[in-house]
Amino acid sequence: MIMIKKISKRFADLIKKDTTIKNESVKTMIVIRILILTVFFYFIVNFLLNWHILDGRGIVISCLYVLAFGVLFVSSYHIKVRTAATIFSIAMLLFIGLNLQWFGWWVGVQHFLIVLLVLEFFVGYDGFRTKMYIAVLICAIRIAFYFHFHNIKAIYEIPPQREDFLQIMNTIIIFWCISLISYVFGKDSRALEGKLVKYNEELEREALTDNLTGLANRRRAMDYVQQILKESENRNFSLCMCDIDFFKKVNDTWGHDCGDLVLKQIARIFKENVGNGNMPCRWGGEEFLLLFPNNNGDEAYDILVTIQNAIKQMVVEYEGKQVRVTMTFGLTEVDFHNPIETSIQEADEKLYYGKNHGRDQIVF
Repeated sequence: MIMIKKISKRFADLIKKDTTIKNESVKTMIVIRILILTVFFYFIVNFLLNWHILDGRGIVISCLYVLAFGVLFVSSYHIKVRTAATIFSIAMLLFIGLNLQWFGWWVGVQHFLIVLLVLEFFVGYDGFRTKMYIAVLICAIRIAFYFHFHNIKAIYEIPPQREDFLQIMNTIIIFWCISLISYVFGKDSRALEGKLVKYNEELEREALTDNLTGLANRRRAMDYVQQILKESENRNFSLCMCDIDFFKKVNDTWGHDCGDLVLKQIARIFKENVGNGNMPCRWGGEEFLLLFPNNNGDEAYDILVTIQNAIKQMVVEYEGKQVRVTMTFGLTEVDFHNPIETSIQEADEKLYYGKNHGRDQIVF
């Protein structure tokens, strides 16, 4: 078992070994090497199955093909990826034509052209037009092979059972090669796409979130409001504008770092108490907008009382000092017959009425 692991590791290291050419894709070269080895062992199996019906010329050509692919594998450490892929494709085209001539159309070796087509679209950085030219060329070769070989008699006659076996073996090898190419390169594409999706989601989240408090920002709040308004006009919907009392004094006395701690603590209280389906948003500075899309004014008022009391009891520890604050709230029910800005302005007016008449209160 240890010996097998050592051999497997050495074999894997051999395949993964980097090329001496700079700035070449190791991953692509690894795929080409695996394809070379696959075809190499395929040649050997094919030869062992059919050597007894080959003449001297056929045996020599078969041995030369095995040798050529062995040399190509060794050379893959010293040539460019594009060069290795081109040599592999040309050698496979010659092999396909020769096999069709030897064993006939019905063994299915012509389907290796699909492997070359798939490989071409993943190897190198050629433009779309170049790749399409190559695709058209491979298609033309496939059609030419069909008209030339499908009705001519094969040089070497093989029994039907052997023909079926070669058809099955060719199908398995071809599916393996296509699956290998598609998985390796498709995996990278999916991973990259996943990263892009995740990155875009993070960017969108950052664009809609206040960095300091983690609450929704004004843009997210207005998007949410528009979404609610589109869903139904026959529902309870209340909103509240609220503001930290004497917040400028907190910043002037203790500094902006302390002010930031106060904002974070208040945001935490909002999140914990605002209720499911409701949204607290930082409107700007020390001002917040609370959205209650499923509550009438009385229900929202009860929630605000809980929030108000929690803020009164909140103590922010900063440099050995205890900082306390209160908030004033302006609450209104949304009028669906007027623009949402009208309701926001009404809540804002109630907020400033409360601030001008004692603060630390809920005006409804």
